[in-house]
Amino acid sequence: MFCIEFNTRCLHMKYWLVCDYREQFENLYKMNSQISSDHPNKKNMQEIFDAIKSLGYDCEYFGGIPELINAVEKKAVFNNAAFLNFTDGMEQAYSRVQAPVLLDILNVPYSGSDVFSSVIMNNKHYCKKILQDSNIPAPKSVLINQLIPFNKDQIEDWIFPVFIKPNCEGSSIGINNDSVCFSMDEVEKKISQNIELFEEIIIEEYVPGIDITNFLIGNTGDYYINDIVAIKLFDQSPFAVYDSVAKHKKLREFYFNEEIIPIKTVQKIQLCSEKIAQIVGARDICRIDYRLDMKTQKFSFIEINSAPRFSSTSEIGFIASKKELNFSNMVFYYLQSFNKRILN
Repeated sequence: MFCIEFNTRCLHMKYWLVCDYREQFENLYKMNSQISSDHPNKKNMQEIFDAIKSLGYDCEYFGGIPELINAVEKKAVFNNAAFLNFTDGMEQAYSRVQAPVLLDILNVPYSGSDVFSSVIMNNKHYCKKILQDSNIPAPKSVLINQLIPFNKDQIEDWIFPVFIKPNCEGSSIGINNDSVCFSMDEVEKKISQNIELFEEIIIEEYVPGIDITNFLIGNTGDYYINDIVAIKLFDQSPFAVYDSVAKHKKLREFYFNEEIIPIKTVQKIQLCSEKIAQIVGARDICRIDYRLDMKTQKFSFIEINSAPRFSSTSEIGFIASKKELNFSNMVFYYLQSFNKRILN
Protein backbone atom coordinates (compact mmCIF):
# COMPACT_ATOMS: atom_id res chain seq x y z
CA MET A 1 0.00 0.00 0.00
CA PHE A 2 2.81 2.40 0.89
CA CYS A 3 4.58 1.66 -2.41
CA ILE A 4 1.43 2.49 -4.43
CA GLU A 5 0.86 5.70 -2.47
CA PHE A 6 4.55 6.63 -2.77
CA ASN A 7 4.64 6.20 -6.57
CA THR A 8 1.34 8.05 -6.99
CA ARG A 9 2.70 11.08 -5.10
CA CYS A 10 5.83 11.08 -7.27
CA LEU A 11 3.86 10.93 -10.51
CA HIS A 12 1.85 14.00 -9.46
CA MET A 13 4.97 16.01 -8.63
CA LYS A 14 6.56 18.48 -11.03
CA TYR A 15 10.27 17.88 -11.65
CA TRP A 16 12.46 20.76 -12.79
CA LEU A 17 15.83 19.96 -14.40
CA VAL A 18 18.63 22.33 -13.37
CA CYS A 19 21.69 22.41 -15.60
CA ASP A 20 24.16 24.82 -17.19
CA TYR A 21 25.06 23.46 -20.63
CA ARG A 22 28.58 23.08 -21.94
CA GLU A 23 27.58 25.08 -25.01
CA GLN A 24 26.97 28.12 -22.80
CA PHE A 25 30.69 28.26 -22.00
CA GLU A 26 32.14 27.82 -25.50
CA ASN A 27 33.50 31.37 -25.77
CA LEU A 28 35.14 31.17 -22.35
CA TYR A 29 37.03 28.02 -23.25
CA LYS A 30 38.07 29.36 -26.63
CA MET A 31 39.67 32.28 -24.78
CA ASN A 32 41.44 30.04 -22.25
CA SER A 33 42.65 26.88 -23.98
CA GLN A 34 44.44 25.71 -20.82
CA ILE A 35 41.17 24.88 -19.10
CA SER A 36 38.70 22.45 -20.64
CA SER A 37 34.99 22.15 -19.97
CA ASP A 38 33.29 19.07 -18.60
CA HIS A 39 29.83 20.57 -18.23
CA PRO A 40 27.03 18.36 -19.58
CA ASN A 41 26.10 19.14 -23.14
CA LYS A 42 22.58 19.64 -24.48
CA LYS A 43 22.46 16.12 -25.90
CA ASN A 44 23.27 14.68 -22.47
CA MET A 45 20.50 16.65 -20.76
CA GLN A 46 18.00 15.80 -23.49
CA GLU A 47 18.79 12.14 -22.85
CA ILE A 48 18.02 12.55 -19.14
CA PHE A 49 14.88 14.57 -19.90
CA ASP A 50 13.59 11.90 -22.34
CA ALA A 51 14.27 9.13 -19.81
CA ILE A 52 12.33 10.95 -17.07
CA LYS A 53 9.38 11.56 -19.41
CA SER A 54 9.44 7.92 -20.52
CA LEU A 55 9.02 6.89 -16.87
CA GLY A 56 5.77 8.85 -16.72
CA TYR A 57 6.96 11.87 -14.72
CA ASP A 58 6.06 15.50 -15.38
CA CYS A 59 9.37 17.19 -16.15
CA GLU A 60 10.63 20.47 -17.64
CA TYR A 61 13.97 22.15 -18.05
CA PHE A 62 14.26 25.02 -15.57
CA GLY A 63 17.60 26.55 -16.50
CA GLY A 64 20.89 26.91 -14.67
CA ILE A 65 22.48 29.19 -12.09
CA PRO A 66 21.33 32.48 -13.73
CA GLU A 67 17.72 31.26 -13.75
CA LEU A 68 17.99 30.13 -10.11
CA ILE A 69 19.35 33.56 -9.14
CA ASN A 70 16.45 35.19 -10.97
CA ALA A 71 13.97 32.97 -9.11
CA VAL A 72 15.57 33.92 -5.78
CA GLU A 73 15.42 37.63 -6.64
CA LYS A 74 11.74 37.33 -7.55
CA LYS A 75 11.04 35.24 -4.40
CA ALA A 76 9.43 32.62 -6.60
CA VAL A 77 7.29 29.94 -4.95
CA PHE A 78 7.12 26.35 -6.24
CA ASN A 79 4.34 24.10 -4.98
CA ASN A 80 4.36 20.31 -5.34
CA ALA A 81 7.65 20.57 -7.20
CA ALA A 82 11.15 19.17 -6.86
CA PHE A 83 14.40 20.12 -8.54
CA LEU A 84 16.83 17.67 -10.12
CA ASN A 85 20.30 19.16 -9.85
CA PHE A 86 22.61 18.25 -12.73
CA THR A 87 24.64 21.45 -12.88
CA ASP A 88 28.35 21.93 -12.17
CA GLY A 89 27.59 25.59 -11.52
CA MET A 90 29.31 28.46 -13.26
CA GLU A 91 33.08 29.04 -13.37
CA GLN A 92 33.92 30.40 -9.94
CA ALA A 93 35.63 28.39 -7.21
CA TYR A 94 33.32 25.94 -5.42
CA SER A 95 30.97 26.08 -8.40
CA ARG A 96 29.16 22.89 -7.41
CA VAL A 97 27.95 24.57 -4.24
CA GLN A 98 26.07 27.31 -6.11
CA ALA A 99 22.93 25.33 -6.97
CA PRO A 100 22.45 23.82 -3.46
CA VAL A 101 22.78 27.31 -1.91
CA LEU A 102 20.20 28.85 -4.25
CA LEU A 103 17.83 25.88 -3.97
CA ASP A 104 18.01 26.09 -0.17
CA ILE A 105 17.11 29.80 -0.35
CA LEU A 106 14.13 28.89 -2.53
CA ASN A 107 13.21 26.30 0.13
CA VAL A 108 12.52 23.55 -2.40
CA PRO A 109 13.49 19.86 -2.32
CA TYR A 110 16.39 19.07 -4.63
CA SER A 111 18.40 16.03 -5.61
CA GLY A 112 22.03 15.58 -4.68
CA SER A 113 24.06 16.67 -1.70
CA ASP A 114 23.35 19.69 0.48
CA VAL A 115 25.51 22.81 0.82
CA PHE A 116 27.92 21.67 3.53
CA SER A 117 28.51 18.23 2.00
CA SER A 118 29.05 19.78 -1.43
CA VAL A 119 31.64 22.18 0.00
CA ILE A 120 33.54 19.34 1.66
CA MET A 121 33.47 17.16 -1.45
CA ASN A 122 34.59 20.13 -3.56
CA ASN A 123 37.74 20.51 -1.42
CA LYS A 124 40.07 17.55 -1.92
CA HIS A 125 42.49 18.51 0.86
CA TYR A 126 39.98 19.03 3.66
CA CYS A 127 37.81 16.13 2.57
CA LYS A 128 40.78 13.85 3.23
CA LYS A 129 41.34 15.59 6.57
CA ILE A 130 37.77 14.76 7.62
CA LEU A 131 38.20 11.12 6.60
CA GLN A 132 41.52 10.65 8.42
CA ASP A 133 39.88 10.02 11.79
CA SER A 134 37.85 7.20 10.24
CA ASN A 135 40.95 5.35 9.01
CA ILE A 136 40.19 5.86 5.33
CA PRO A 137 43.47 5.20 3.44
CA ALA A 138 44.52 8.33 1.52
CA PRO A 139 47.76 9.97 0.36
CA LYS A 140 49.20 12.90 2.32
CA SER A 141 48.62 16.32 0.81
CA VAL A 142 49.78 19.91 1.28
CA LEU A 143 47.53 22.89 0.50
CA ILE A 144 48.86 25.95 -1.34
CA ASN A 145 47.09 29.22 -2.14
CA GLN A 146 47.77 32.96 -2.13
CA LEU A 147 47.80 33.01 1.69
CA ILE A 148 49.58 29.69 2.20
CA PRO A 149 52.82 29.70 0.17
CA PHE A 150 54.77 26.57 -0.64
CA ASN A 151 57.34 25.53 1.94
CA LYS A 152 59.89 22.93 0.84
CA ASP A 153 60.13 21.60 4.39
CA GLN A 154 56.56 20.32 4.13
CA ILE A 155 57.55 17.58 1.70
CA GLU A 156 61.25 17.13 2.43
CA ASP A 157 60.72 13.58 3.74
CA TRP A 158 58.39 12.53 0.91
CA ILE A 159 59.46 10.06 -1.74
CA PHE A 160 59.38 11.41 -5.30
CA PRO A 161 57.50 11.57 -7.57
CA VAL A 162 54.71 13.72 -6.13
CA PHE A 163 51.47 14.82 -7.75
CA ILE A 164 50.25 18.42 -8.16
CA LYS A 165 46.67 19.33 -9.02
CA PRO A 166 43.92 21.90 -8.38
CA ASN A 167 42.27 21.49 -5.00
CA CYS A 168 38.73 22.43 -5.98
CA GLU A 169 38.31 21.21 -9.55
CA GLY A 170 36.97 17.93 -10.91
CA SER A 171 36.92 15.90 -14.12
CA SER A 172 40.74 15.98 -14.40
CA ILE A 173 40.76 19.73 -15.06
CA GLY A 174 44.28 21.07 -14.54
CA ILE A 175 45.84 17.59 -14.64
CA ASN A 176 48.30 16.31 -17.23
CA ASN A 177 51.51 14.27 -17.40
CA ASP A 178 53.46 17.26 -16.03
CA SER A 179 51.44 16.93 -12.83
CA VAL A 180 53.77 14.10 -11.84
CA CYS A 181 56.90 15.84 -10.51
CA PHE A 182 60.21 14.06 -9.97
CA SER A 183 62.22 16.84 -8.35
CA MET A 184 61.82 19.94 -6.21
CA ASP A 185 62.54 22.12 -9.26
CA GLU A 186 59.67 20.50 -11.14
CA VAL A 187 57.41 20.99 -8.12
CA GLU A 188 58.16 24.71 -7.93
CA LYS A 189 57.68 25.14 -11.68
CA LYS A 190 54.33 23.34 -11.66
CA ILE A 191 53.14 25.32 -8.63
CA SER A 192 54.05 28.56 -10.38
CA GLN A 193 52.04 27.54 -13.46
CA ASN A 194 48.97 26.30 -11.58
CA ILE A 195 48.62 29.04 -9.00
CA GLU A 196 47.98 31.47 -11.87
CA LEU A 197 45.07 29.37 -13.10
CA PHE A 198 43.52 28.02 -9.91
CA GLU A 199 42.90 29.61 -6.54
CA GLU A 200 44.12 26.59 -4.61
CA ILE A 201 46.35 23.66 -5.49
CA ILE A 202 47.63 20.65 -3.58
CA ILE A 203 50.79 18.61 -3.58
CA GLU A 204 49.90 14.98 -3.00
CA GLU A 205 51.89 11.81 -2.48
CA TYR A 206 51.99 9.91 -5.75
CA VAL A 207 50.09 6.62 -5.50
CA PRO A 208 51.18 3.95 -8.02
CA GLY A 209 48.58 1.76 -9.65
CA ILE A 210 45.43 2.16 -11.72
CA ASP A 211 42.45 4.50 -11.39
CA ILE A 212 39.33 3.10 -9.77
CA THR A 213 35.99 4.87 -9.66
CA ASN A 214 33.08 3.69 -7.53
CA PHE A 215 29.57 4.95 -8.35
CA LEU A 216 26.88 5.05 -5.70
CA ILE A 217 23.22 5.73 -6.45
CA GLY A 218 21.09 5.67 -3.33
CA ASN A 219 21.38 6.62 0.30
CA THR A 220 22.74 5.05 3.47
CA GLY A 221 21.56 1.45 3.80
CA ASP A 222 19.67 1.55 0.48
CA TYR A 223 21.92 1.64 -2.59
CA TYR A 224 20.60 0.75 -6.03
CA ILE A 225 24.07 1.03 -7.55
CA ASN A 226 27.40 0.40 -5.84
CA ASP A 227 29.67 -0.63 -8.66
CA ILE A 228 33.30 -0.21 -9.57
CA VAL A 229 34.90 0.78 -12.85
CA ALA A 230 38.63 0.11 -13.19
CA ILE A 231 40.39 2.26 -15.77
CA LYS A 232 43.40 1.16 -17.79
CA LEU A 233 45.00 3.77 -20.03
CA PHE A 234 46.18 2.99 -23.54
CA ASP A 235 49.35 4.82 -22.54
CA GLN A 236 51.13 2.14 -20.52
CA SER A 237 54.12 4.27 -19.47
CA PRO A 238 54.76 4.01 -15.68
CA PHE A 239 53.49 7.48 -14.76
CA ALA A 240 50.78 8.05 -17.36
CA VAL A 241 47.96 10.28 -16.11
CA TYR A 242 44.22 9.96 -16.68
CA ASP A 243 43.83 13.57 -17.78
CA SER A 244 40.99 15.43 -19.49
CA VAL A 245 42.36 14.55 -22.95
CA ALA A 246 42.34 10.82 -22.14
CA LYS A 247 38.80 11.21 -20.82
CA HIS A 248 37.34 13.17 -23.73
CA LYS A 249 39.12 11.11 -26.40
CA LYS A 250 38.39 7.87 -24.50
CA LEU A 251 42.03 6.77 -24.53
CA ARG A 252 41.31 4.07 -21.96
CA GLU A 253 39.61 0.76 -21.32
CA PHE A 254 36.92 0.23 -18.69
CA TYR A 255 36.58 -2.93 -16.59
CA PHE A 256 33.59 -3.78 -14.41
CA ASN A 257 33.81 -4.86 -10.77
CA GLU A 258 35.83 -8.10 -10.51
CA GLU A 259 36.76 -8.34 -14.22
CA ILE A 260 40.39 -7.47 -13.38
CA ILE A 261 40.19 -6.98 -9.60
CA PRO A 262 39.80 -9.77 -7.01
CA ILE A 263 36.27 -9.90 -5.60
CA LYS A 264 37.58 -9.36 -2.05
CA THR A 265 39.18 -6.06 -3.11
CA VAL A 266 35.98 -5.02 -4.88
CA GLN A 267 33.97 -5.67 -1.73
CA LYS A 268 36.45 -3.76 0.46
CA ILE A 269 36.28 -0.74 -1.86
CA GLN A 270 32.47 -0.87 -1.97
CA LEU A 271 32.24 -0.92 1.83
CA CYS A 272 34.80 1.88 2.07
CA SER A 273 32.76 3.97 -0.40
CA GLU A 274 29.56 3.53 1.60
CA LYS A 275 31.44 4.62 4.73
CA ILE A 276 32.89 7.69 2.98
CA ALA A 277 29.50 8.69 1.56
CA GLN A 278 27.95 8.46 5.01
CA ILE A 279 30.73 10.46 6.70
CA VAL A 280 30.64 13.37 4.24
CA GLY A 281 26.86 13.29 3.89
CA ALA A 282 26.61 12.47 0.18
CA ARG A 283 23.00 12.19 -0.98
CA ASP A 284 21.36 10.31 -3.86
CA ILE A 285 24.47 10.01 -6.03
CA CYS A 286 28.24 10.35 -5.82
CA ARG A 287 31.40 9.06 -7.44
CA ILE A 288 34.41 8.11 -5.34
CA ASP A 289 37.85 7.80 -6.93
CA TYR A 290 40.72 5.64 -5.74
CA ARG A 291 44.13 4.46 -6.86
CA LEU A 292 44.71 0.72 -6.61
CA ASP A 293 48.13 -0.96 -6.51
CA MET A 294 47.51 -4.12 -8.50
CA LYS A 295 50.48 -5.92 -6.91
CA THR A 296 49.57 -5.33 -3.26
CA GLN A 297 45.81 -4.74 -3.75
CA LYS A 298 46.11 -1.71 -1.46
CA PHE A 299 43.87 1.19 -2.44
CA SER A 300 43.90 4.88 -1.54
CA PHE A 301 41.04 7.36 -1.54
CA ILE A 302 41.68 10.27 -3.92
CA GLU A 303 38.48 12.31 -4.07
CA ILE A 304 34.68 12.25 -4.09
CA ASN A 305 32.50 13.99 -6.66
CA SER A 306 29.07 15.27 -5.61
CA ALA A 307 27.88 15.75 -9.21
CA PRO A 308 29.37 12.99 -11.39
CA ARG A 309 28.63 13.01 -15.09
CA PHE A 310 25.37 11.18 -15.69
CA SER A 311 25.05 9.98 -19.29
CA SER A 312 24.86 6.83 -21.40
CA THR A 313 28.42 7.47 -22.63
CA SER A 314 30.00 7.98 -19.19
CA GLU A 315 30.89 5.40 -16.54
CA ILE A 316 27.20 5.33 -15.56
CA GLY A 317 26.33 4.14 -19.06
CA PHE A 318 29.11 1.54 -18.91
CA ILE A 319 27.77 0.20 -15.59
CA ALA A 320 24.26 0.05 -17.04
CA SER A 321 25.43 -1.97 -20.04
CA LYS A 322 27.33 -4.40 -17.82
CA LYS A 323 24.24 -4.91 -15.66
CA GLU A 324 22.12 -5.28 -18.82
CA LEU A 325 20.10 -2.21 -17.96
CA ASN A 326 18.85 0.67 -20.08
CA PHE A 327 19.98 4.20 -19.32
CA SER A 328 16.41 4.96 -18.26
CA ASN A 329 16.82 2.34 -15.49
CA MET A 330 19.71 4.36 -14.07
CA VAL A 331 17.61 7.52 -14.19
CA PHE A 332 14.82 5.62 -12.41
CA TYR A 333 17.23 4.55 -9.63
CA TYR A 334 18.35 8.15 -9.25
CA LEU A 335 14.75 9.40 -9.03
CA GLN A 336 13.76 6.64 -6.60
CA SER A 337 16.69 7.49 -4.32
CA PHE A 338 15.68 11.13 -4.31
CA ASN A 339 11.95 10.45 -3.94
CA LYS A 340 12.39 8.07 -1.02
CA ARG A 341 14.56 10.60 0.79
CA ILE A 342 12.18 13.55 0.43
CA LEU A 343 8.84 11.74 0.71
CA ASN A 344 9.51 9.24 3.50
